[in-house]
Amino acid sequence: MLDRKVLFILGILLASLVPLSAVSAQNDKNVYYDIIIVRNDNLIDYIVALPYAAAFDIPILPVNPTQLDEQTKAQLYSYAQLGWKEILIVGNTNAVSAEVENELMRMGFNVKRVGGEYRTDTAERLATHFYSHSDIVFLASSSDYGSALVAAKFAMEYKAPLLLTLDNDLSEPAENALKELGVTQVVMVGAGLSSNIQEKLEAEGYTVFWYAKYLDTLPRKPKEEAPESPYKYLIMGAVLALVLSLPVVVYYGKKRWSANVVPVEVLTEKERIVIEAILKAGGTVKQEDLPEMTNYSRPTVSRIIQELEKKQLISREKVGKTFIVKLIKEIRL
Repeated sequence: MLDRKVLFILGILLASLVPLSAVSAQNDKNVYYDIIIVRNDNLIDYIVALPYAAAFDIPILPVNPTQLDEQTKAQLYSYAQLGWKEILIVGNTNAVSAEVENELMRMGFNVKRVGGEYRTDTAERLATHFYSHSDIVFLASSSDYGSALVAAKFAMEYKAPLLLTLDNDLSEPAENALKELGVTQVVMVGAGLSSNIQEKLEAEGYTVFWYAKYLDTLPRKPKEEAPESPYKYLIMGAVLALVLSLPVVVYYGKKRWSANVVPVEVLTEKERIVIEAILKAGGTVKQEDLPEMTNYSRPTVSRIIQELEKKQLISREKVGKTFIVKLIKEIRL
């Protein structure tokens, strides 16, 4: 009988083959990203990105829209160590600044931006960026975040695009996307939308459902093809298990090693100079000696040491009237 661990690995591999095929079939434009970046001070871009993150298994990272903070940079460097290089920024430069985009490229990421002047434009461009065709779309108000979130949840379940519109009239970007995607069914979400939108859609030949206005049920989901018997993948799974075993071991080895290794890019210029001084002293130094070693004043050195301590890069121990500063993580200079 096969070892339980081997059976477990094979089971995961076999179970994952069918969902991956289903998701790939949806990505008919062959776009691929490792991370989606959105602004962290306005939820609408995050909401609009949710259906695509769910359909194509892409994590969403909200960031400061003007500049990347040190914590976010460290997080991004950890992603880079996993080989995640492809980034999609949602929104124009008013949503996520050009400075953030340039910083990402300097960090070695390949960056694509999809966005428009208005949130309705951004929703349209995301929909047509990921899909070339969709029978159904979900439509919500660009100013009603609650309804937009509900619509995003439905879009995630149907693996369908999410579009945004004005409250009182169908937005031009939404109308353009409906035509480009070849849509036949539109699900309006939210009681705050105008009936003018429904009338206009029906006049143009779309089948319209209005959730939270006239009905509490949605159109029937398209039938998913029955998965093929997993037994045909047994040999493939065994081979994949053998092929993947080495990268998994290497990954966890790197993860354990990298937990105590910090890239120099997360340091400010002054922090880097202090760290270099500590390294020259063998990794341990008296704090009172650092002003002379760095040409910084005692108050400046004290502030820098406190920041490095907060980042858990050094430790301090009081010995007599001074502190002994010790480097506790490896810095990759």
